[in-house]
Amino acid sequence: MSNQIEIPNKSHFKLNEVCSLTGVKPYVLRFWESEFDHISPILSSSGQKLFEHKDIEAIALIKKLLFEDKMNIEQARAELDLRLLSSDSEIIVADETEETSKVMEKFTRSLSDSDIQKLVMAKAKLNSLISSVDSIKQRNNWH
Repeated sequence: MSNQIEIPNKSHFKLNEVCSLTGVKPYVLRFWESEFDHISPILSSSGQKLFEHKDIEAIALIKKLLFEDKMNIEQARAELDLRLLSSDSEIIVADETEETSKVMEKFTRSLSDSDIQKLVMAKAKLNSLISSVDSIKQRNNWH
């Protein structure tokens, strides 16, 4: 992202702090909360919305997608899903250790053949879906 924001090192942020950090007006932020599942503030005991780092990062990305990349809400939602899904899978791959491999092997042995077959089919369908999305992105010159 071209305009990275520096998020202070604290766990929760009030609405006005998020607006100051991101440059997004409160009414826009409230609308985005209803449109994007990636913005999910928690409610404090006093009923005040509190945002986490992941919410602020999502808001900054949404702002970039909508205003810089000129996407509509639907396109931005799809792009956000893709980016967060791919970053999650990269984390999983990067975190795989020998210990993780052993746990996965144990887990696989405890599955029945039909469970494994279902997982293989699900994986194939997911790979097919990813390929379809990639081809749509390529066809429409979405980056």
